[in-house]
Amino acid sequence: MRGNATWLTALALCLCVTAPAMAQEQAEPQPPQTLVKLDGFDITNLHFALFATQTGRNPDNAEEQIKLLNELVNNFMVANSPEGQALASDPEIVAALDVARARLVAQAFIRDQIEKIAIDEAVLRELYELEYANAKRQEYKARHILLKDEGEAKEVIAELDGGADFATLAASRSIGPSKSAGGDLGWFEADQMVSEFSQATAQLADGSYSATPVKTQFGWHVILREDSREAPPPEFESVKPELAARLQQQQIAKVITAIRDNSKIEIQQPESPEKKD
Repeated sequence: MRGNATWLTALALCLCVTAPAMAQEQAEPQPPQTLVKLDGFDITNLHFALFATQTGRNPDNAEEQIKLLNELVNNFMVANSPEGQALASDPEIVAALDVARARLVAQAFIRDQIEKIAIDEAVLRELYELEYANAKRQEYKARHILLKDEGEAKEVIAELDGGADFATLAASRSIGPSKSAGGDLGWFEADQMVSEFSQATAQLADGSYSATPVKTQFGWHVILREDSREAPPPEFESVKPELAARLQQQQIAKVITAIRDNSKIEIQQPESPEKKD
């Protein structure tokens, strides 16, 4: 990895264009460019880009790029050495490589399938009409007071029954992040909250608070439902990506099912330790 300044500058420039080159390869595949030869093995800009992605590093200065490349060379150097090759036959390493290869190929397969799937706009609009355009969706405007235990929640309800102001109590008693806003949660749809909270809110009348504490994974709640309204359907364009992704997933699932149907899968019963003895 030694050389003159000109060679290092040229190599750094090559590394700088690695990421854009990869993006270009998606549309126009380009042959990988060799950066380093290690005992006859070509370490390319593609290796470098993948290594940078996997390590979560994308240095933009020449010194750090050379350092990262040197790390990559060290990895290949150790892996290709006789000592590394000896370890490569270890069952755990072999299994890890098998799993990594299977995941990479499967992910590439999914990406390839997604690119091949043509989504018909008319089908998307039909699905939108079915699921969103005429669906009745309810929104609620509520406040809540979150407490550590049921006893405290009952105390708060007793204070409310005595005429205490809900927002004032929320500001002084709640342990939730909304306490600074008097427990105000704004407008939300049922599926935006945990199920116990949503169900309790839906059962209240506008302007009423929960007569008994509501338990969720976060603690004990006293809920005030201030208002409710029918939510307008989302715009088609806002849910179009979600609908398209769902159709793609359905098509991919069919392809995978077809592959499974043509595969011979045999579940093996592990041999018990007693049998071995």
